[in-house]
Parts: sequence; C-alpha cells; structure tokens
Amino acid sequence: MRLSVIGSLLSGLLLLPSANSVGESFETEIVSESAQGGQSVKLESPLPSSESKLGEIKSLIQAAIMDSPQPFSGCVILLERGKPLLELQKGEGINQDSRFVIASLSKQITATLILQAVDAGKLDLTQTLNHYLFGDAKGDNKALQGAVAGTKSSANALNPSRYDERITLHQLLTHTSGVDKLGKANRFEPGSQFEYSNFGYSLLGQVLEKVNHQSFAEQVAQFATRYQLNGLSAELGSIAAIHAKVPSLAVGLQESEVIAPSDLVLDEALLPAGGLIASAPTYAAFQDLLHAGKLMSAESYQRMTTAHTEIQFLWPNMHYGYGVRINKDDDLVEYSHTGYLTGYMSMTLHYPEFNLDLVMLENLSLNLNDRARVFELHNQIRQIIRSQLLLAKASNV
Repeated sequence: MRLSVIGSLLSGLLLLPSANSVGESFETEIVSESAQGGQSVKLESPLPSSESKLGEIKSLIQAAIMDSPQPFSGCVILLERGKPLLELQKGEGINQDSRFVIASLSKQITATLILQAVDAGKLDLTQTLNHYLFGDAKGDNKALQGAVAGTKSSANALNPSRYDERITLHQLLTHTSGVDKLGKANRFEPGSQFEYSNFGYSLLGQVLEKVNHQSFAEQVAQFATRYQLNGLSAELGSIAAIHAKVPSLAVGLQESEVIAPSDLVLDEALLPAGGLIASAPTYAAFQDLLHAGKLMSAESYQRMTTAHTEIQFLWPNMHYGYGVRINKDDDLVEYSHTGYLTGYMSMTLHYPEFNLDLVMLENLSLNLNDRARVFELHNQIRQIIRSQLLLAKASNV
C-alpha cells in the first residue's frame, strides 16, 4: 500500500440505544429551491410544538448556513432517531444524492471494520501491528524496544523491515502509537501520548487487508452492500477521473486566491484515513446503524466510545475513542469527528441522550491561512445544538 498521499491530510484536523427525545412529531414541508442561489432546504415543519428545542435547532442551523459570510457548498442533515428533521443542500449542482470525499470521517468506518474483525475473532486489539503485518519476529530480527526518535539507542535499534515492536492496534486506533514510516525511529514511546496520525489509520487498513485477504476497497464495498449503504464507496484516482465514473461525486473546490477545482488524488493509502466517498444520507444511515448497536457487539461499541486519551483540539475538553472524539461537558455526551482535505470538509455530531445526529459534508475547503475562519461555521453549528440541548435538559423537556 503506498503512503504518498498521507501528507495531503492535515494532522489533527482531518477531520469530526434510543433515549428520551425532545419535541413533538414533525410533518414535511418543502422550501422552494432558489435558482439563483443553487440551494434547497427541506424542513420538517413542527405541528403543535413550534417552540420546541428541536425546532429552534433546525431554524438556527438553517440561518447560520444561509447567512454565513463564508462560502458554503454542501449538504447538511439533522436527524432524530434516524429520521431527518432538516435536509439542506446549497451550492451549484448539489442535491440530496451528491457524494463527497468524507475526509477523516472515513476513520469511523475503518474503526468499525477493525472492531467487526475483533468480534469475528480475527483481531486482538492488544496484539502488535508487526504481528499482523509481518508475523512474529525471532531472535536478532526483532526490533529493539528502545527505538524512539531522539534517544541514543535509536540508531542501533532500528529494523528497516519492521515497526516498533510495542505498537498495538489499540494504540493505532487512539492515535497514541507514535508510529513512523519503516526505517525511521518511533516518534515517541508507544502509548505515552496522543499525536493524530493518518499514517496509523492507513496501517489499520493494511491490517484489515492481511486478515480478511481482500483489498480495503473491496471490504468497503462489501460493507456498503451488507448494510444497504448505497452511497458509500472507495474509489481510486483523481477527482476528475472518479467523477467521470461516479457523476454524483461533487467536484472538490479549494479556496486560495480564487476558488478552483482541487487537485486531490485518492490512493490506497488515503482510503482508510480520509479517502472514502459517501452521500450525506448514506453517512447518516451509517451513523444510525452504528449508534443503534447494529454494526458490532455491545462490548466493541463500548470500546469505541470510551474516552481512552485526552486530546488537544479546536474544542475544549476533548478525548478520543476509536475513530471518534468524545466530550462530556455539562453532562451532555457528544461523539464527533471532523475532516479536512483539499476540496472537502466534513463534520458529524451524535448526542445519544437525545438520539440526535448531524452530518455535514462539503465540497469546498476554505483557505487554511485563517483556521478560525475555516472552522467557524462548524463551531457555530455545534454550539447551536449544544446550547439548545442543554436548555432542553434544564427544562426537562
């Protein structure tokens, strides 16, 4: 598997059971499409409870996107118990069926495939990376355990054909492995700290290929078929070439001095870390299956959503599980991830207490010269949801 494209992902940013719900039932209202703005919104119009917190969340999200000073092109879906409350599309040629490169939201699917292999008895998360990729080493062929960058022993400890012998699948899933490319010393002692690693998730893709005897792309295709996720796929090539095969793929746009088509190329290395393709409804369906416990055992789901390590992120008090960021401020549990690639941005949020999900996929990546501006709309939408859900909790709605 080639690892040449991983540098195109931005480290740390590539990103984001039923419970009592709030609000009343909703009936569908179609808001007409603006030919000039290239946008459409489908809202579920509240019946008697027009002042419900869910109704306010919908209206505030819609206003935030439509009134944003930043350019936006993409799809947003808000769901309660898997049923859409808001479906918004904005941008030239964007509709409900549009597909996007989902960037680091791909990590949740990779983590799911790993945990399914655990449930099938094919993987042990405490076992080493080298065990699955190369088999157990013997005698002098085994890399010494002191091969950490910056240590005196690293030069003599390196084995150019193996990774650090201490790295486990658990550490790769939680970005605590410190793994570097073959022939290079480990970045730090495995398990000692958090460092976001797209390369680590690429290696997880290689592990899946070894134990399942299939390419990662083939496994994604089987996964999509099994769970009827028809808008999910793993494609290889330039965006222009993929668009020719998959016309529903929204061509990625990159903002710099001008807005121009992205030069992104998807290869085997990028797929597990950030290169999968999905429509917003399809990814929302995946989220619903995941959090309803239909994709893995209860034990594996508990592992996935456990806060294994504290992380530094745009949002305070964040932790990382397996392919998911976790926050529990104000006793409001939130599972999330974000993504950024040249031409694409993404965000997903899940609030289990309210069984509420948001999926946001975009085919326009903003200029990273001003990172606060890039993620301003993501931050605003997250804050809208959190503030309204906290009010709902406070009023026992």
